[in-house]
Amino acid sequence: MQNLRKRVPTILTADEILDKAFRKVNKIDKQGPDKVELVKRKSMARIASATDVISSTLQKYVKAFPSINDRGDFLAEMIEVTVGVDRLKKALGNLDWASSKIKELQKQYTSKVMTSSSVFAADNARKAFYGRASSVVNKVGPDLDFLTYARNEFRKVPDFNDDMLTFVIAGFPNVGKSQFLRTISAAEPEVAAYPFTTKGIEVGIHEANHRRYQVIDTPGLLDRELGDRNRIEMQAVTALKHLANSILFILDPSETCGYRMDGQMRLLESVRGLFPDVPMLVVENKVDILDSGSDRLKMSAANGLGVQEVMSALRDSVKHLEAAEPLF
Repeated sequence: MQNLRKRVPTILTADEILDKAFRKVNKIDKQGPDKVELVKRKSMARIASATDVISSTLQKYVKAFPSINDRGDFLAEMIEVTVGVDRLKKALGNLDWASSKIKELQKQYTSKVMTSSSVFAADNARKAFYGRASSVVNKVGPDLDFLTYARNEFRKVPDFNDDMLTFVIAGFPNVGKSQFLRTISAAEPEVAAYPFTTKGIEVGIHEANHRRYQVIDTPGLLDRELGDRNRIEMQAVTALKHLANSILFILDPSETCGYRMDGQMRLLESVRGLFPDVPMLVVENKVDILDSGSDRLKMSAANGLGVQEVMSALRDSVKHLEAAEPLF
């Protein structure tokens, strides 16, 4: 997945772009056989320089943001949740228009300078270009401000690894999700911000048989019932379906998590409904406290009992998606 935080540069305001462009042109000097020709050459060079700075800056922003052609992937879903796909497309389209318009104005006013017969006419054409160019840049000022907002919002989108198969953990708080994640991870899981969660999600890397798997715990997302969410939160949850190759749902039959089993089962069915096409492994944790006697896989994340069997079952659920060769 593209790391938007690193890829998108700081977005300058309209005033900052114009200041950058016009500050540079003031340093340009030229030689000429007479005063009229000198002013004409200097004016054309300054128009060309300002055009280059403005147009290249705007194009840099357009190219830095991801192309959004498929609304069915995680990135597009997250952009829709955070800033809105259509609004982002509109802002980038306006910048693209402004960049082209500046080049169009360059041709128009360079021609006027070239055909000028006096210092006054050449200088006036240059100043007119400055005025028109400033107007174009100021017109997309709100779009530049929006892209700054979008860039900041993108910092909330974790930089997941597309090359790894991904397991998403679900279940009520305190059923043992975090403990399980720490037990199976090769290193301490990283906490990454995620839109509409207060705790951030945890991302661990599990290594087995010369392969790496991404394991994601989602506090605030897949740990409460469907009816407790608003539309935007639901969209953030739905975005996970593009990441999850398999889901591990953890139950706590001991109910020491603070949630009754009937409520846990309702949440299980809610998550099934959200991810109908994703394989799901349902496991009972805290078997060291209570063994329900069911035929589900059981484990104790606290002492490691059954954890490797659970991970083996998860890996088996995605075996058909694995590449022929080990990744490391």
